[in-house]
Amino acid sequence: MPAVVSSDHADESLNQSSSAADAHRCIRPEEIEQHRSKESFWCVVDGFVVDATAFIDTHPGGLRKLMSTDDAGIGAGPDRFSFSFSRGRNAHFPDTGRRFADGVQRYLRDGH
Repeated sequence: MPAVVSSDHADESLNQSSSAADAHRCIRPEEIEQHRSKESFWCVVDGFVVDATAFIDTHPGGLRKLMSTDDAGIGAGPDRFSFSFSRGRNAHFPDTGRRFADGVQRYLRDGH
């Protein structure tokens, strides 16, 4: 799943300002909205689009909680698509946030 290239990631080390950013494409909210079902679910975490379809049946908070990830007021800010593991109400999951950031770093470095 390509990452959203953004300058407002929660962890500044994940911001892309080099030619590596050219390898990724921006994903518009309308495209994310096309993936809001159990069959295909994308969400935005710390500014990156994540295909969370495989996580639907195992999310500890259940389907409703996971599917609300992109809703306004759920993330670190009042806007849609502001979910974050490192700031706001979900910052109390530091291990999950660290694993997510490590995965993003691997994706940005290796492309998978």
